[in-house]
Amino acid sequence: MEQEFLENKPHLISYFGNKSYKIIPLKKDFLLYIPKHFPKNNTFSLARKIPKFRFIRQPSPYDLFKNKQKLQSYALLGIGSNQGDSLAIFWKLFLRLKKKNAIIAYSPFLKNPAFGYTKQADFFNGIIWIKTKLCYADFFSFCFYLERIFGRKRKREFKNAPRTLDLDILGFKNKTICFKHLCIPHKEWANRPSVTIPLKGFL
Repeated sequence: MEQEFLENKPHLISYFGNKSYKIIPLKKDFLLYIPKHFPKNNTFSLARKIPKFRFIRQPSPYDLFKNKQKLQSYALLGIGSNQGDSLAIFWKLFLRLKKKNAIIAYSPFLKNPAFGYTKQADFFNGIIWIKTKLCYADFFSFCFYLERIFGRKRKREFKNAPRTLDLDILGFKNKTICFKHLCIPHKEWANRPSVTIPLKGFL
C-alpha cells in the first residue's frame, strides 16, 4: 500500500534516510535534522524571539507571528515519533495530510530525548503549518485517524509510552478551545523544546 502511495514522488522518498539530511548538533542530546534542499519559508515571520510567557490568558503560538489576520485559516500541528523509521513516517504523513489540507510550511526535525518516561528511544519532532477548511472537530478526528493509520494503538500502554506517531494540535485558526479531550492552544507548547526549537526553524 505505501509503495503505491509513494509512486511518482521520488523527491519525498529521497528525504527518508539520514544521509539526505544536514544534521546540526544543538545543546546536549539535541540534534536538528534539516532536509537537503530545505525550502525557504517566506509565508510566516516571527514578530520576536520566543519569550518567557507571563500572560494571564493561555499563551498562543500565534502571538509570536506578524500579520495574525493571515493565520485565521491555518492550523499549527506538532508531530512526533520514536518507533519505526520516524523520518519516513513524517514524509508519508505529509502525503496523507495533503489529501484534505494544504501544507504551507514545515520545520526542520528535532531529535531529542524523551520526557516523562525516559527509558525509551529518542523522539523526532517537527511542526507543520496547514491551511485547512475543516472545522476543529473534523480536524481533530482526522489527526486521530492518521495516528491509527501509522500504527499507534487506540489505548496507550502507559503515560508517555513509545509511539509511531503523535499529533498535537498546537493551534487552530487562532482560536481558544477547551474541552476535556481537547485544549487549543496546547497547554504545554511553550514549555517544550520539542516545540519551541522547531518553531524557530520558521525564522
